[in-house]
Amino acid sequence: MNQNNNNNIEKNADADVEEIVANSTFDELEFSEVKEYIAKKCLTSKGRELILSALPITSSNARFFFDNARIGDGETMLQNENSGLLWLNNELAEIDEMVVLLTSDKNLPIENIDDVREILQRSRVDGTLLSAAEIVAIYDVIRVAMGIKSFLRRKLDKYPLLSNEVLALYDSPQLQKRISDTIDDSGEIKDTATKALQHIRQEILTASNRLRSRMHKIVRQFSDNEYTQDDFYTVRDGRFVLPIKAEHKRHLGGIIHGASQTGSTVYLEPSEVIEMNNEISLLKSEEQNEIYNILKALTKEIAMDAIQLIESYGIIGHIDAIHSKATYALSFGGIKPEILDSNEVFMSKVYHPILVQRLGKKNVVPLSISFNTSKRGHLISGPNAGGKTVALKSIGLNIILATSGFFPIGEVKTCPLRVYSAIGDHQSIENNLSTFSSQLLNMKRILDIADHNSLVLIDEICSGTDPREGSALAAGILDTFIELHLFFVVTTHQSSLKTYALNPRKNEDGSDSNVIQNGSFEFDEVALKPTYNFLSGIPGNSYAFFLARNVGLARNVLSRAKKYLGGRTKQLERSIAMLGKYKHQSEEMLKEANAEKLKYEGMKRDYENRKKEFVDKKKQMLDEAKLQANEILQKANALVENTIRQIKEEKRKVSEVKSEFDKTQKEVADAATKIKLRQAAETSNIQVAEELNTDDSVGMLDNSEIGRVLEADNDAKTALVAFNGMKFRLPYSQLFLKEQSHRKPARNASPLNLSANTKLDLRGFRVEEAINATTNFLAAAVMQNVDFVTIIHGKGTGAMRQCVHQVLRDTSGIKSWRLGEIYEGGSGATIAYLK
Repeated sequence: MNQNNNNNIEKNADADVEEIVANSTFDELEFSEVKEYIAKKCLTSKGRELILSALPITSSNARFFFDNARIGDGETMLQNENSGLLWLNNELAEIDEMVVLLTSDKNLPIENIDDVREILQRSRVDGTLLSAAEIVAIYDVIRVAMGIKSFLRRKLDKYPLLSNEVLALYDSPQLQKRISDTIDDSGEIKDTATKALQHIRQEILTASNRLRSRMHKIVRQFSDNEYTQDDFYTVRDGRFVLPIKAEHKRHLGGIIHGASQTGSTVYLEPSEVIEMNNEISLLKSEEQNEIYNILKALTKEIAMDAIQLIESYGIIGHIDAIHSKATYALSFGGIKPEILDSNEVFMSKVYHPILVQRLGKKNVVPLSISFNTSKRGHLISGPNAGGKTVALKSIGLNIILATSGFFPIGEVKTCPLRVYSAIGDHQSIENNLSTFSSQLLNMKRILDIADHNSLVLIDEICSGTDPREGSALAAGILDTFIELHLFFVVTTHQSSLKTYALNPRKNEDGSDSNVIQNGSFEFDEVALKPTYNFLSGIPGNSYAFFLARNVGLARNVLSRAKKYLGGRTKQLERSIAMLGKYKHQSEEMLKEANAEKLKYEGMKRDYENRKKEFVDKKKQMLDEAKLQANEILQKANALVENTIRQIKEEKRKVSEVKSEFDKTQKEVADAATKIKLRQAAETSNIQVAEELNTDDSVGMLDNSEIGRVLEADNDAKTALVAFNGMKFRLPYSQLFLKEQSHRKPARNASPLNLSANTKLDLRGFRVEEAINATTNFLAAAVMQNVDFVTIIHGKGTGAMRQCVHQVLRDTSGIKSWRLGEIYEGGSGATIAYLK
């Protein structure tokens, strides 16, 4: 029994410590400030409560999520160790749906409604009478609930989680109609609420009109006698009265209902209207009784549905919270986090949420960092005000947001973690705590409760004491963190800890492991200010001497101070500086290489696309030619068969049949010739003769000889051509251009020649040889219709390059040229572009 009691006491003590450390962490990371910012966007009290009460999921608060969360189908989640994780994934998925809704759909019909939970609970108590204003507030909840349900029910396929949640909203159209028929928008009971009320109010109106008419007459009568202060009447305590001068109050009959503050005026109810006032008073009493009965009946109806209405208000509040979270994510670029089963964390380009709220995202530098079983800790060093503390808060706050059901500002993949921090100065004179002792107390509490599911963040670890002892104590604490297999980020200025992080540690299998990685923030040594760019794997200098010199500290002081730096310290600081410089250079080179890679990949895709177009076009032309050839063959066969049949049957004269046969045979032959010409043009890159000029070089189909055009008739489409001294007059249909002497086709008139030679290497050539080779190469390139060529001339003295450039100047078909890029041969090559 005593053992059980002791165990319970220890568990309660651990729970108390965990609550103290967790609350301290939330305060240090300013978690509440982010929640308050998001809560301001809520339209309901319940939504604000859900935002402000949000906590990161852990096994210790799983019961909280079991009690307070619902999943998509409206069923309360099963109580087990995974209930918090189920709630979290569902919450993040609903926020994601809401983000899509807000960006691509109409606005959700949610409004600012009053908190009706207490009103609804009170309605269930016997004898309770709700006011008209309270009933109107309940009506608003019903109206908004039905509007949200109707809106999302029509979009079940697009927003399944949100739609399924609102299915649990209570439908009460009868109660809604009953309230709307009874109370108007201003909270007044309508005349038509009941027939009895309508009748009473009609009688009140009639009696009031009679009374007003009588009072008008009395006012005129008393005014003529100068008894009244003013020419009007008024109402006091629900009765019509006249303002009479005090000195005449005994001259008139009636009842006095008070006097003005100065006493110069009394309010007199004339005797002749007392009965009329009494009648109206009785009617108003009847009206109030009827209103009481109406409100009593409505209260009873509401009480019957109170539980369902309270649940509906809770669902509306949750939808409101989801709406606010999605609005926050859209405002600052929040990204849906991925909750992992494995023990690891990946954060890419995450921003400090509060800095983004205050400064805008473009004015905040993001951070990328990761943790896994082989890289559990980061030791961040660097100058003061360089970004170390902000980095700790960015890491911790974004993970807390992700595991509390919010979108972090950046990409986050994480397993559920307990985040504990020791940031800031917690010294206390009252509790006799220095900065160092308060940090030790905080770390002692963290070590008591932390495990492999923890992330620990410590700023300036053990910095408030003797540096040697502080470093040793810090190393011991880090060793313990490693032994506990938790994740941690620690900042420091101590050089010994930088070397501590560089020492490899042994895994269980005996292999080396660097579970702690150095890190730092870049410092601009020229401008003497931090850039806030995180450098993973590189320790940072504190730049104390740089900063001291920058603020104007005397040079002799700095010189004396440097004498006290140990040799190893100086060497370490120089090594760190060089390491940072080399890392920066390698990153720049990597960026350039990636840019070139993207450029060449684009060129490769362009080439492959153009090649595919060429192959497809060629196939299409061949297929068309085959079809046409088949048609010609069928037509020829039909001609022969028809001619034979006509001759046999002797229906027509042989001369007529022969003439028609010759004509049709010529048409078939011409069509076949055209097909052959197209095929020849396609395979030999020749141009079918459509228009010829004198001295054009032409070829004849099925003949390898090349002739020269002596005469050309472009109207009749015939030409006189000389082949080896013999003249022939031939139709254009049998000719094709072999080469063009006087004109060059438009560059878009010919397809891309993929087999053309586009590179000339002149290395080893003499100048005269190079000029001839370059001239012939460019002429061939112009004829082959290429876009650009590469001429390799080498670097040397530059004489060959000048020679090539002169040839380019003298060639009319050249549009422009430039020296090559590094990957093209640099200044040893020239790239020429053709017109």
